[in-house]
Amino acid sequence: MLQDHPAYYMKERNTWIISKHEHVQFILKSPAFIRERSRLETEPAVMDSRWRNINELVQDWMLFRDPPTHTRLRSHVAYAFTPKTLEQSKPRIRSIAENLAADMLKETNPEVIHDFAFPLPVMVIADMLGVPQEDRNIFKRWSNSLARLLDVTFLSEEQLDEGDLAAAEIRDYFRQQVRARERNPKEDIISELIHVENKEHLLSEEELINNCILLLVAGHETTVNLIGNGMTLLIEHPESYKLLHNQPELIPSAVEEMLRYESPVQFTNRTAGEDILLGDTLIRRGQEVFVSLGAANRDPAVFRDPNHFDIARKKNRHLSFAAGPHFCIGAPLARLEAITAFQVLLKQCPALRFSGPKPIWRNQILFRGLEALHVKL
Repeated sequence: MLQDHPAYYMKERNTWIISKHEHVQFILKSPAFIRERSRLETEPAVMDSRWRNINELVQDWMLFRDPPTHTRLRSHVAYAFTPKTLEQSKPRIRSIAENLAADMLKETNPEVIHDFAFPLPVMVIADMLGVPQEDRNIFKRWSNSLARLLDVTFLSEEQLDEGDLAAAEIRDYFRQQVRARERNPKEDIISELIHVENKEHLLSEEELINNCILLLVAGHETTVNLIGNGMTLLIEHPESYKLLHNQPELIPSAVEEMLRYESPVQFTNRTAGEDILLGDTLIRRGQEVFVSLGAANRDPAVFRDPNHFDIARKKNRHLSFAAGPHFCIGAPLARLEAITAFQVLLKQCPALRFSGPKPIWRNQILFRGLEALHVKL
């Protein structure tokens, strides 16, 4: 599509798929492309009461809001991802990674996703939110159900029912966490947002709860994929694996190439808020636009030899964290987690290879990630 149909129209969905890096970046940055489709509707959309919990959860996600609401919600969460906060988190992240890697290597049949890539970001974001580590297994079920709702494929009623139940359960869980923090504040994101709600009156309780859930879901789904995809690439490219082991200072550059080459998120979408000419393509007001981050990250107009995995690549202008107002707020944390993960894995595991079944990819379009990655020394 990037080569032959960089702007492809799906008539049955009145939707465009855009692949060129230049155009993808323009759409992500342009205020003419919006998130809140309701702004274009003459009548408010009717909420399907059967999946009320899903609607009530995502309606407050800053991911789906435009300025000024998006700006307000994002500004209150941003403090958790400042350089100072992340610097303070470094020792804890390294400790978690080292303990997980050591435990993984004790297993007779290590599996990188279950034993390492999933628990690392979950434990980190749980720490930041101030919720108990022992709840991380139930987080996985909730997160998987809710992440599936973001995919662009058709969802069955059974999957929607499962997602609605997860939305109800996780909102109730975080409401209990808010009540506990109101009685006994801590140094965590929930306590900080309660302060904003009570003192500054710029955040409702529902917005607080729903965006904490967004941080949990978005904050670990993508990082799990980044670590799993990156480890797979290193095993598939043993020369890069060896080079990184010998020159760990290249790990930050390698992480950027992993993000580009196997983008953890492949698509995002916008709606045209007005008629817009994109190159030779006229996109009409109200039409949905899917931008292909994965294709843009392989655009030869921007990346030299784009289908070559190069851990020392210079000027790596990938769009894996999007761009513009919705640039991933957790990008600094994701980078820190991935860099720490590979520093630890490469030190403790100088040579891994596939064991048993080949890497098993998740059956999704939006997210690019593995179900399982069995390895051996």
